[in-house]
Amino acid sequence: MGWIVTLTDFLKKLKKIEFGTRMKTREAISGTYHSAFKGRGMTFSECKAYEEGDDVRYIDWHASARQQGVFVKQFIEERELSVCIVLDLSRPMRFGSVGMTKAEKAIEAMAVIAFSALNNNDKVGLLLLNEVGIKYIPQLKGKANVVRLLVEALKFSPEPSPSGLSSALLKAATLMKRRSLMFVISDFLSEDFSQSLRQASHHHEVIPVVISDPLERDMPNLGLAVLEDARSGGMVLTDTAKADFATRYRERFDARMQSLRDLFHHAGLTFVRLSTLDDALHPIARAFDRRAAHV
Repeated sequence: MGWIVTLTDFLKKLKKIEFGTRMKTREAISGTYHSAFKGRGMTFSECKAYEEGDDVRYIDWHASARQQGVFVKQFIEERELSVCIVLDLSRPMRFGSVGMTKAEKAIEAMAVIAFSALNNNDKVGLLLLNEVGIKYIPQLKGKANVVRLLVEALKFSPEPSPSGLSSALLKAATLMKRRSLMFVISDFLSEDFSQSLRQASHHHEVIPVVISDPLERDMPNLGLAVLEDARSGGMVLTDTAKADFATRYRERFDARMQSLRDLFHHAGLTFVRLSTLDDALHPIARAFDRRAAHV
């Protein structure tokens, strides 16, 4: 990755993310994660005689007819969840104006989610993507696995393959054989991914985490400035001093965010907004709280 300069720098970043996130997550978010994602479903356990207060929807009519009484089905919760994190580390994610790039904030968010799953004894896997390709690390349990995911994200260098957010979503949905939680961490500036997102959400519970930087909404007056297109790398000369430039710039960003909100709403998805200025823990915790309130 472009922001990893030396082995010492790499180890400092790994240590900071691991120790800081692991402790804060354990203290602040484990309970809300458990409440929000209790398990992947209910498994039939046995039938028992109906008692007042039992849910009539679970009456087993076949068993009731055989045993000449009223019997209801009992279920047990399937506790173990499988979590897959789709992490976008493409060119636009390398932008940052406040001392941290969107990619670095995305890795911090990934760590919050992964340690939350670890504290809940859930399996976690990772699918990394950029313009070059995709790399998948299978879902496993344990602290060593979470540390490995952080290492893979910080040193990500894939073999060339079909890439992009749309391809990554379809790949992740295919790799996960059972219904899973899929966190998609990206700025969602890539090519059209809406169809792939809908397809993935039919088979898995998808939670987008939208990363942005303050400068993407509010551009200061720099006079004549050369701006780089985050996707193409092309340069354009722009007069940021024009009277309506800041307004149009902000409106374009707000329109993109509204478009994403509409897409997620129509797909029935809970999503997280996260700025490079934010501590990743709190927006994610709030989203877990909202999810738990509707379980």
